[in-house]
Amino acid sequence: MKQPPSRPHHDTLKQHLRQHLPLDSRRLEVLVALIFAMIQARSVVLFQLVSHLQLPAQVKSRYKRLKRFVQFPLPDTCIAQVVLNLLSKGKIYLVLDRTNWKLGENDINILLLSALWKTFAFPLCWTVFDESGNSDQQDRFTLVSRLLPLLKDHSVSGLLADREFIGQEWFVFLRRHHIPPFIRLKADTRVDGIPIWCCSKKLQKGESRYWHRKMRVYGISCRVLAVRSLKGELLFLAYAGRHDQALQTYRLRWNAENLHSALKTRGFHLEESGLYFPERVSMLLGGLSLAFVWCCVCGEFQTSREPPAILKHGYAEKSVFRLGLDTLQDALFRPTFLTPGFLGQLLACFVP
Repeated sequence: MKQPPSRPHHDTLKQHLRQHLPLDSRRLEVLVALIFAMIQARSVVLFQLVSHLQLPAQVKSRYKRLKRFVQFPLPDTCIAQVVLNLLSKGKIYLVLDRTNWKLGENDINILLLSALWKTFAFPLCWTVFDESGNSDQQDRFTLVSRLLPLLKDHSVSGLLADREFIGQEWFVFLRRHHIPPFIRLKADTRVDGIPIWCCSKKLQKGESRYWHRKMRVYGISCRVLAVRSLKGELLFLAYAGRHDQALQTYRLRWNAENLHSALKTRGFHLEESGLYFPERVSMLLGGLSLAFVWCCVCGEFQTSREPPAILKHGYAEKSVFRLGLDTLQDALFRPTFLTPGFLGQLLACFVP
């Protein structure tokens, strides 16, 4: 009987994920092969992944296994457990954001909760909707509540969110769970009963105003600031802590935009998956999240070995994610040209 080819790195990753994911051996084998294939193909389109999928079957059978695989739900809290193990224990910042696109007449709308990591954010939990528009407050309660029991080794220093994530019940929920808000407010938000724009209409470009006492906002007491940018745009922020650090903290919300960019146009092209059923998009996003996180930690490892060139604008030639993706893809395509054990070192970044 012909023996299957040796795949030590697939087996190592499979053994690690087995500790966190409630999947049987066959489905776990497909997930591991899917992660490797996504990195090699830089894509999530199933028929494009088939030729990169290292499974013992013909092309047609591999494609059928992939389609069957994404039909079954994978609890995203299992993905969160894997990702949280890669974050330093202690304080973390969460980012709540939303991304959406259309496939024909179908809406794909993802409410995503992530944790800040360097210049990116690691996906933790999400909810996929088949309709457009903002999330309601109950959706946010449910999403955050799924994550909280997993934060045994971490404490939440704050939740960063844009102005679509507001509401009295939402702010009260955050206060009840001791999650400090760093949330942008709309101009008509009432602060101590007065629309906040009324208190800031005389601000000049580049000026800011801080209220040193706590104000009543959406049913809770918190600090508020207003800033007019050099372009004339007003920003109102509800926050906790020191005012001189609040804006710097809120700016880190852009890390979530870097995450979406990596998952879509600058990385794996999630919007081109061709899937629109929420449970299938969610399952695919689970595997993609693991591939993305692996690329990031590999990029950090590669940076420690060989720091990237710094260009004139002061930024590195490649982001940590892009460096990790390039390194992993090259390692998977040309293993015989690498230093012995290098691919194992890249895997060790992801498997603590």
